[in-house]
Amino acid sequence: MLEEIKEKWPEILDFLKQEFELTDISFKTWILPLKVESFENNTLTLIFSGETKMSGLVYVNKKYCQLLKIAIEESINKEINLEITLPNDTEINEEFIDNLADQEMISLENRIQEANLDKKYTFDSFVVGSNNDIAQVTSLAAAESPGEIYNPLFIYGGVGLGKTHLIQSIGNFVLANNPNAKVLYTTSENFTNEVIDLLGNKKNKTSQEDIIEFRQKYRNVDVLLIDDIQFISNKDRTQEEIFNIYNDLFMKHKQIVFTSDRKPKDMEGIEDRLINRFEQGLTVDIHNPDYETRMAILKRKAESLGYDLDESVLQFIANNFTANVRELEGSLTRIISFSKIKRTEITLELAKDALKDLISPNQEEKITCESIINIVAEHYQISVSDICSSKRSKEFTIPRQICMYLCIEYTDDTLKQIATLLKKDNHATISYGKNKISKLMKTDAALKTSVDILKKKISPN
Repeated sequence: MLEEIKEKWPEILDFLKQEFELTDISFKTWILPLKVESFENNTLTLIFSGETKMSGLVYVNKKYCQLLKIAIEESINKEINLEITLPNDTEINEEFIDNLADQEMISLENRIQEANLDKKYTFDSFVVGSNNDIAQVTSLAAAESPGEIYNPLFIYGGVGLGKTHLIQSIGNFVLANNPNAKVLYTTSENFTNEVIDLLGNKKNKTSQEDIIEFRQKYRNVDVLLIDDIQFISNKDRTQEEIFNIYNDLFMKHKQIVFTSDRKPKDMEGIEDRLINRFEQGLTVDIHNPDYETRMAILKRKAESLGYDLDESVLQFIANNFTANVRELEGSLTRIISFSKIKRTEITLELAKDALKDLISPNQEEKITCESIINIVAEHYQISVSDICSSKRSKEFTIPRQICMYLCIEYTDDTLKQIATLLKKDNHATISYGKNKISKLMKTDAALKTSVDILKKKISPN
């Protein structure tokens, strides 16, 4: 049996990696150092020879022992016991291992704090939608293989769309999967203040040791995360420091991630050589969340707060607050606080009352193209993605053209804006769709009835 397992070991490890979706860094750090040692009394013994020795042994046993057991049993078609230990020449201190296991979580939290990260920002808590899916996928890839794929990674988008969430998720992921990794998160504002404190004080000259310590702080890391890089505009000394730090880390194949409210080419007051560095890797953007994503964000937030809210309440928020995630979550928090103060359950009427000061008094519930598309999709029992697709069957083209007709009638959006929402390259398509529905309604009574029903759903008053 021992020889069979040894022979199948590469196959077992490949199964483990693929089946349980292990990241490259986790696989290299924790799984590859495992060697098959012996098989006695139906117990397979593996030796962990990783650099972290005792702490690594604790981590592997806790996180991967059961998964390894499943992979091995699947390969040899036999139930076994599995034991993972250290080489024979390593003295195992049981009390130390027990203490280490207890301290593991505390250690991770300390490292998260030292990296200036907030542990709440993780990939698991990030709501993925069509507005941010590319940014999420590339961020995860950068976290799984720091410095190997997308370096630097430059994420840009408007305020409150999740850039900070993503950049900090990268740091938290790396720390959780590699205890030896050094991660540092900062904002460009904090970085600039450090430069000012260090280099700008003419009365008290900064020692050379202080300057070296500052530079080593940022250069002796595996992952450097700088948020809101646009604020280094017109700050020459700050740009100089970032340029040199960037070059040093990039040459060492260390991961660098920036966020900004605009793409590199649109950033003013920043040297061309830095702009070139920002564009050297991958640049991805985050858009305003669409209706489906806004609903998902609200549901996730409500669940995290322990609330199971009526769909109409969430729809009311999603239809009226479309700009960003912070606006959505802030509105939900306001409604919850309002219900606590009034000591009453959360209803649609209470939500409207709580948010009345934040919504335009001329239009209690704002009608948007996104809300129209959602209502049409629900009416025809198809998905929003079907409407916003290139599918040509009548089942989808008619609802799509109805959306064009209704968006023009009920909103002030331009044809180009409507085309963008419906994922059409040519805005002339929108005019064509609107005109087609107008003509069909004159001869097709059933279609006219459907459109009239949809109008009542869009604007009941």
